Amino acid sequence: MSTVMLYTFMIAASTGSIAETAKRLRYSKSTVLYHIREVEKACGSELVERDVRKFTLTRSGQKALEISEQLLQKADELKALPTADSRGTSTSRLRDANVGPSKNLRQPGRTVSA
Repeated sequence: MSTVMLYTFMIAASTGSIAETAKRLRYSKSTVLYHIREVEKACGSELVERDVRKFTLTRSGQKALEISEQLLQKADELKALPTADSRGTSTSRLRDANVGPSKNLRQPGRTVSA
């Protein structure tokens, strides 16, 4: 799961519409649905109740929305941290905005929760 997927979930929650979310983010509807399903997989529960034209958040979805907002805020804070380059000057952006467990960081016997 990436910050992009969390952001898609947040926009979908605010619009209540897959089509409107796709239009706003310039994604296909299938991409929006994929992002929401990936967030649901990471959470281990259904986050939205789907209807023909709209959807609503489940109780778990409301909690996931709150946590997603916090995670994205923290990701923005990470991006704002200065980093030193080889000349000793600092830059203020991370190159990759993806957030999630890295295969290189996983250790045997350690579980990583999303």
